[in-house]
Amino acid sequence: MSGYAGLRRKIMGAVLAQAIHAVTELGVVDRLAAGPATAADLAAELGADADALTRFLRALAGEGLFTVAAGEYALTPAGELLRSDAPGSLRHLSRLMTGEAYRVWEEAALTLRTGRPAFEPVFGAPLFEWLADRPERQAEFDRAQAGLAEVRAQPLLERSWEGVGHVVDVGGGNGLLLGLLLEAHPWLRGTVFDRPGVRSDAGAAERCRRVEGDFFVSVPEGGDVYLLAQILHDWDDPRAVEILRSCRAAMPADGRLLVLEQVIPEDGEPHPGHLLDLHMLVLLGGRERTEPAWRRLLADGGFEVRSVTPGERASVIEAVPA
Repeated sequence: MSGYAGLRRKIMGAVLAQAIHAVTELGVVDRLAAGPATAADLAAELGADADALTRFLRALAGEGLFTVAAGEYALTPAGELLRSDAPGSLRHLSRLMTGEAYRVWEEAALTLRTGRPAFEPVFGAPLFEWLADRPERQAEFDRAQAGLAEVRAQPLLERSWEGVGHVVDVGGGNGLLLGLLLEAHPWLRGTVFDRPGVRSDAGAAERCRRVEGDFFVSVPEGGDVYLLAQILHDWDDPRAVEILRSCRAAMPADGRLLVLEQVIPEDGEPHPGHLLDLHMLVLLGGRERTEPAWRRLLADGGFEVRSVTPGERASVIEAVPA
C-alpha cells in the first residue's frame, strides 16, 4: 500500500470502527457463526436494508473480516473475534469505542491544547460521575468492561496462587474477573471493592463479598494480594498515587500488589497501547505507561517492583510494600 493510500486509510479509520460496530450490533457476526449466508438472506433475517448491508459487508470483507464466495458471506478468523461467545472477543471493545467515547473524540483538539480530558467539557461532568447519574448507561458500560474480563484474567489465571488466601480486587467492577480467579482456585476468598451503584455478578459468591467505597480514601483491609486490573491507567499520576497509597495503607507488610496493565515501549515501536494511551488522555485524563514510568509511580505510592511479566494483552507488574 502506497504512502498516500495508507494515510488515507488511517484517516478513514473512524468509518471502519463504526462500520464494525454497526454490523456486530445488528447480529451479523453471530448469525454468520452458524454458517455462510447471502446479504439478502441476512437482511431479511435481521431486519436490515439489503443494499446497505451488502455495501457494509463488501467493505468489511475488504478489511479481512468476511469472505465472500458465490454470493455468500462467511467469517474469517478475524471476524470470529467479534462473536459474542468467542473467548477473548473484541465485540466489547467495539462497543466501548462508540457512543460517548466517539463523541468526545470530536473534541480531541481541546485535549491537545490543554492536556485535559474532553469528556467533561462535552458532557458536563467527568465520565464516572456522568455514568453514576445514568444507571442504564452505567450498566451498559459495566457489561462492556465485563466482556473484557476474560482477556484480562488470563495472565492472572496462569500465575501460581499457592499460599494466597484472600484477594482484594480494587475497582473490580461487577466482579467477573475476580469470579474467574476464584473459580479456578477453590481455596481463594475474594473482596470486590468499587464505588456504589456498580452491580456485582461475581462468581463463587459464597467466597466473595462486595464492599463499596472510594479508593482515593481507603480500601478494605485483610487481603494477602491486592489487585488493580486496568484501573491506574484511568488516572493521571497524582491520582494514581493516591490509589496506590490507599492499597499500601490497607495491606500487611508481607502483602503483594498485582497491577494488570499495558506496558508500552519507550521508543516509536508500534504497540496497541499507544492508541489506548491517547484514548485514556482524551476520555479521562489517564495514561498508559512505560516500564520506567510504572516503577516511578509505584515507588511514589510506597511500593517496590519485584517483577514485570509481559503478556499478549496486558502485563502483570508485581510489587511489594517498600
